[in-house]
Amino acid sequence: MRNFIKHMMSSGILCCVLSCAPLSQNNNNSSSTYIFLSHTRTSTNDRIFKKVYDLNLELYEMTLLGGDLGVDSFQDDFINHIDSIFNLKSKNTLWSVGNHDVTTNENFKNLTGKNKYHSYKTNNTTFITLDTQDSLSNIVGKQKQYFLDILKNTSSKNIIIISHKLIFMDQHPIMDGQINKVCNGPKGKCDYCHNRNNFQHEIYPELVKLKEKGINIIWIGGDLGYKTSSFEYKDLNGIIFLGNGFWFKNKENKVLVLSEDKSSIKYKFVFIDSLIKNQTKEYINHLFEE
Repeated sequence: MRNFIKHMMSSGILCCVLSCAPLSQNNNNSSSTYIFLSHTRTSTNDRIFKKVYDLNLELYEMTLLGGDLGVDSFQDDFINHIDSIFNLKSKNTLWSVGNHDVTTNENFKNLTGKNKYHSYKTNNTTFITLDTQDSLSNIVGKQKQYFLDILKNTSSKNIIIISHKLIFMDQHPIMDGQINKVCNGPKGKCDYCHNRNNFQHEIYPELVKLKEKGINIIWIGGDLGYKTSSFEYKDLNGIIFLGNGFWFKNKENKVLVLSEDKSSIKYKFVFIDSLIKNQTKEYINHLFEE
């Protein structure tokens, strides 16, 4: 797979070698696996983190992207290169844009067939993708109303929310003090910062209501990589907050893999080298065996 991809890149041919094959349908007796990838950018806008090319994305039912895919993802032809890797038009690819993925909603929709904030339901899970660049980490206006409507009307057993900024850390009694130690963007007020926002007062109470109904909630942020590749926090209400991302110069980058079966949803942070070395469905399923 690796040599083939390098050959295609060196030939200047952009094709969907990683994720364009039809995905098998899940049944009630099997599990579905999802992969989360974020901050794949390097320091130049010619390629992404090299090890991502070696991942076999066909093994996963969903590819979840946490933003900052390139230095300037929509510059010139680079977006076509990203599309060739992640198959952005697929309903099974969800992308929460970061500060390095700046573009209009119209342009984003023309490329992906989705708005910057959107939802998708499969099996027992509803995925909600948010745009935390829209209002400096705040979820407001039409996006807030859309988000709350999805929560109110969901019939899913699981909710997975994808954002670039880890907005749930702001003003939290424990997580807030870790922002500058964990996230790529520092606390502050700027387009790449983790800005003060309305999560704790306007978003979190709605999540608690769902959790009290027995719905599993996982929120994943993608603005990680420089300082750490993974973050996890489970609060007293049982809501799970995760973060995951790459920095191409680091040797121990991790990938977040999730597994859903008919009764639960689980997650694991796996070193990318191990995931590349053991690219079989059996290995991925083995990660979640008790």
